[in-house]
Amino acid sequence: MTLDNLQNLVKTRQLKSEPSDQQEFDGMVSSAKRRLADAQNQQISEDSQFSLAYGAAHSLALAALRWHGYRSKNRFLVFQCL
Repeated sequence: MTLDNLQNLVKTRQLKSEPSDQQEFDGMVSSAKRRLADAQNQQISEDSQFSLAYGAAHSLALAALRWHGYRSKNRFLVFQCL
């Protein structure tokens, strides 16, 4: 997906254009790193490990979207934009 495609999603109100924020970006990346580390814990169930890994993937995808100045509340769209 190109940045032009993202602008089209803004026009259809599926994405919101919003200035990026370094502190927010850093927080999302830090959260993802913690979740990935926790997902490697063999003492928790596989379902919990998957949930943590999925949450980390979402945080990183959203961080990438936010880096370029966009926001979405729709998880599927965040992954689709990536």
